[in-house]
Amino acid sequence: DLHSFPTRRSSDLNLSVFLFAISFLASISTMETEGKVHNAVEKKKSKSFIMPVLLRWADGIGFVISRVKYKKFRDFMSKIQVDLNALGGDYARYNAYQYLALSLFSMSGGVLFCALFISLDIFILLFAAVLFFFFPLIKIKEAVKTRREAIIKQLPDMSDLLSIMMDAGADFFSAADKVTDILKGPLSDDFSAALAKISLGYDKKTALSEMAQKNGVEQLGFFIRTVNMALDAGVGMSDTLKRLAEQMRTERASEAEKKAQEAPIKMLIPMVLFIFPTIFIVIFGPIVINFITTGGF
Repeated sequence: DLHSFPTRRSSDLNLSVFLFAISFLASISTMETEGKVHNAVEKKKSKSFIMPVLLRWADGIGFVISRVKYKKFRDFMSKIQVDLNALGGDYARYNAYQYLALSLFSMSGGVLFCALFISLDIFILLFAAVLFFFFPLIKIKEAVKTRREAIIKQLPDMSDLLSIMMDAGADFFSAADKVTDILKGPLSDDFSAALAKISLGYDKKTALSEMAQKNGVEQLGFFIRTVNMALDAGVGMSDTLKRLAEQMRTERASEAEKKAQEAPIKMLIPMVLFIFPTIFIVIFGPIVINFITTGGF
């Protein structure tokens, strides 16, 4: 019956909406329950219940992504894994493939937000997809860079304090334990983790070498190699640590001077692209307009 067709279609649509709403509310309830359990286990005060479920989904999607055998892709994922390990903390709890899955979730959320509230233009959606996909990856790179800069900045101070405490009669590891209580930062956190391994019976030189390798900071690697050689030789390290601190401060000053000398060259590009065109418009704009309107100067 043609007259009953619109009514039947409307009832089917209402039924579909009703079933979708029931399913959505059930999934929200499941997410909230899992989130409360996750926060209780992790002893977190956060009331967020979305992130635990996203991490669980990232597990499955990350497993599927890990089956890709393309060499360049696997090299790219290896670099992400190195950055995650260097950051440690919450970042080290999931692998690169899970983090890439979170980037895909970020991209999907960004595209959906753009489609609902900004525009359905295909180019804008593509731009949003690229932006939100790379945002978590850029965040990692910036976090690693900030952490390495903090380690380089803290290393001379730690060397000086270690030298002073060793002059007072403490051995290297006792001094390091006290210094980690005085100085706060990523370097102290890594030293504390290495000392915890050593207290559990881990080889001293291996624990320090793994700490340096994980961070990927050249100055820290040189510092640890010097300490390990002194431990092998059984000689005092106080004077060596003082010279290391002076050398690292000198290198940092030289690096700052180098960056200061490079600043004018780096400023040239934005000046040519943004400042000079504005100046030309202000100077020659009235002349061009006058020439067009009057036919001469």
